[in-house]
Order: sequence, then C-alpha cells, then structure tokens
Amino acid sequence: MKKIAVLLIVIACSFTAKAQDFGQIIAGSLPDANKYASAYMRPFAEGEIYNLARGWYSTARTHKLLGFDISINGQFAIVPTEKQSFTFNNADYSTFKLSGAASSATLPTLMGGTSSQVINVNTTVNGQPVSTSFTAPKGIGDDMKKNVSFIPVSAPLPVAQIGIGLFKHTDLKVRYFPKTNFSDMEIGVFGVGIQHEFSNYLPFIKKVPFLHLSALAAFSSIDANYKPKFDPGSSVQSPNAVAGYKISAFTLQGIASVKFAILELYTSIGYSTGKSTIDLKGDYTITYNTGFPPPNDKATATQKDPISLSYNAGGVSNTWGARLNITVLKIYVDYTFAKYNGAGAGIALAFR
Repeated sequence: MKKIAVLLIVIACSFTAKAQDFGQIIAGSLPDANKYASAYMRPFAEGEIYNLARGWYSTARTHKLLGFDISINGQFAIVPTEKQSFTFNNADYSTFKLSGAASSATLPTLMGGTSSQVINVNTTVNGQPVSTSFTAPKGIGDDMKKNVSFIPVSAPLPVAQIGIGLFKHTDLKVRYFPKTNFSDMEIGVFGVGIQHEFSNYLPFIKKVPFLHLSALAAFSSIDANYKPKFDPGSSVQSPNAVAGYKISAFTLQGIASVKFAILELYTSIGYSTGKSTIDLKGDYTITYNTGFPPPNDKATATQKDPISLSYNAGGVSNTWGARLNITVLKIYVDYTFAKYNGAGAGIALAFR
C-alpha cells in the first residue's frame, strides 16, 4: 500500500505541473485548441471512466443483516502504448503548425513521455496578423516510469466505500465524499451500488457451500477542479483559471467466488459504461508578437472558457482476483481485462 501512496503522489504532482504547459495551447483558435486538448487528455479521461466502474467488490458473498465493511482500494487503468501519444498533422489545424520542415509528428498525450517539439501559432488579433509559439505539452509517463516502475503507465484512482447488509443476501454499497477543498484542488465523490447473492436459489450450488454467485449494479461519479497557475513570463495569463473534470460510470457485473479457509478467489464478467467531461474555464489573456518594432511589437487577445471536452467509454470486462481473509481484515488484489486493462489492490475491515 505504501507503493500505491507513492504512485498517487507522483501522479498528483506531475498532473499539476503539466497544467501550465497544457494551458499554452489556447493561444491558437478555439477549434484548434480543443482538437489538440481532446487528443492530449483522452487516455486520462477514458482510463478514469474504467477506474470508477471498478473496485466495488472482492467477493461474491454478501453480509448478514446489518453486517458491514469499510474498504480502501487503488484502481489503475493501464494506458495502452498506442494511447500514450497521438499524431499531429499540420493539415488538421488552421493556426497550429510544427516548427521545422515536418508536416506531421508524434506528440505525447498526458499519459505519455516528453517532447521538445515547438508548435508555431499564427492567427489574427483585430485583423492584424500575430504569432507566438509553445513547446508541445509533456506527459507524466516518464515520471511514472522513473518513480514507480513497479506498475505500467496507468491512470490511477483511489476509492473508499462502505457496504452494509440491508436484507437477506443483499448489500448496499456507498461511496461518498463531500466536495472539499485541498489547497488548489477541490473534489467530491458519490456512488451507490447493490449486490445481491443468489447462490441459495440454485439447488446445485447449495451442494457446493464454498462457491458463491452474485450480481452487482452500481453507479458513481466524481466532480473535481484545480486552479492552475501560470509563470509570470508565460504568454498566457489568467486571474481566475479553473480546470475541472466530471466523471460518471455505471457497471453491471456477475460475480463468482470460491472460499478456501483464509484464501478466497473471485472472478466477474460484466459491462461498464461512462462519460468524462473536462473544461478549462476562466478569462485568459494571450500575448502575441506582431513583427513590428517596439512599442508596437506586442498585441493581446482574451479568451473566456476556452476548453470543453467530452468522452464516452465502456465495454465488456472480466476481472480475476484473490483475497486473504484474516479474521476481520481483508487484503485483496485483482486484474481486469477490458479496453483499458486494470490492476486493483485494497484492504477492508468486514464484520458479519
């Protein structure tokens, strides 16, 4: 669990460090900025949808009446290599062009590596041609490989929840964290799920007491925002910048588990779907070069709420995991096969 904490810290620090670089893309036209941003943020936005749909269970067994558990786990949507970069083509943009002779280049997404590629911006302000440039935003993949090499490049998500036995063979599961400020970050979480065990309804399963079958339906969402800061020398400045994202996910799973003394094995198959939205809101002032001598060498333009992105993801998933039941302490790990494969690990305290 210590390594998981290190990974989450690395991701948080790297993500906020890249927010300023990412903001430079709004120097171009809004269609160009949103096209670039959509490709850059895609693996994070899609990966978090899959993460949010996971981590609901580590057994097919349900609690007795008013039995309960409290669990904390980390979910890691593994980003495929092909989604750690994207192809930038000059022909796809009106105000962005690669510096140099190349007409296309492979650039990192947020979950990718580094780049020294300069992108030139040519646009107009009040009918006057102006220009500037920025270096393609880097990803956080290299930070992860350097500091947390024990896991592939992944979009992470910590999950905390409680489960309680409501009535016969049925658990209510809840994820809740009121929207709270942490320095420049604000985040809130809500989720609810129902797991029902139907093993006792099947005569042939009753004869195999260590085998349990259940079904789960669950929905959860995250609403978060961050206030990026820009260096004084940056060509983009904002007094009220806010980068926000909202993620929601629904999952329906059929679960089976087999309990042997303190060891329990579980598997599931099901379907998940969800949506991510990412917005960059606020008022932004961009400074351009005019090509004229001072004092007419600079021109400024303003943009309001320049970035608005939306992603949908989902599909069939298959999870395999193992859990140690040490009295009330439960320790579990699992792996999920899906469009974004995922690894999970957690601990729980369970009673009844």
